[in-house]
Amino acid sequence: MELKWLEDYLALIETGSFSAAAEKRHVSQPAFSRRIQQLEDWLGVSLIDRSRKPLRFTPLAARHEADFRSLATQIYEFQATLRSDANQSPGLVMAAQHSLAAWYLPTFLEELRSLMPDQRFRIRSENRDESVALLARGHADILLTYETRQTKSDVPPQLATCCQLGEDALVLVASAKLCKSEDFTNPKRPLPLLCFPPESFFGQAIRTHALPELMHARLITIQCVSEFSLGLREMALIHQGAAWLPRNLIAQDLQEGKLREVQSVGSEVPLKIVAYFSNHSGRALQGLLAQLLARRGAHSKANPPTQAEASPAPE
Repeated sequence: MELKWLEDYLALIETGSFSAAAEKRHVSQPAFSRRIQQLEDWLGVSLIDRSRKPLRFTPLAARHEADFRSLATQIYEFQATLRSDANQSPGLVMAAQHSLAAWYLPTFLEELRSLMPDQRFRIRSENRDESVALLARGHADILLTYETRQTKSDVPPQLATCCQLGEDALVLVASAKLCKSEDFTNPKRPLPLLCFPPESFFGQAIRTHALPELMHARLITIQCVSEFSLGLREMALIHQGAAWLPRNLIAQDLQEGKLREVQSVGSEVPLKIVAYFSNHSGRALQGLLAQLLARRGAHSKANPPTQAEASPAPE
């Protein structure tokens, strides 16, 4: 197949006529018609219903219109990727936990690029276990993840250097409408809950630090189980139940009053935001880490923690 045949067919879809499409593609109508026929011959199917006028596409062609568009887009993206790889260094690969990729990653990338403006980064947004595995297998140079005091990433120090970037917390939230409902506030009624899988990082953290206390205070009913924070957020926004979610991920929802913290029954789970920098990824990464540690060290000295901040956070 020739790419120009696909481009011709997309022009035909957009214009709806052979003459207009041929003019758009700067070829004669007979030549344009031959190229459409060549595309059909290569595919082994008819795309145009030539028994009727004006122009009509076959039902098969109509059903797969989006696929034709997608195919052209993928070809151009692949071409752009190859050209980019040929002209530039491969860049550093960062594996980021989904929840952090959704809100923290843009700020972190901006900070890294301010330290090394010419450095390129490739992002892999994965669940936490897969992100750790990418670093361990040497398929990622930087790991961006959450940790709790009890749930570390088990990345050995000889493999990577850890840098703490910030703090967050899992907080139990529900929609404002649900919080006002009689069933939700009635301690004798089961609390609808949106949960992470027990084997997931957030699921383990919640079951260790917060769920036993909630279950002692209220009966619960599981409405939904998902490993994706954004998915549980959407379910919470449409009043399906309460969920523990990273506070910074839902900061705007809390500010706008779409979600409310259910502090009466839900303890928060403190989280640390950390990045691991591979010790085996070359000078560029080590130089970047040195600059990041120097900047953050200087910032810490300029802004010493208050007594409250310096005290250990409650478990």
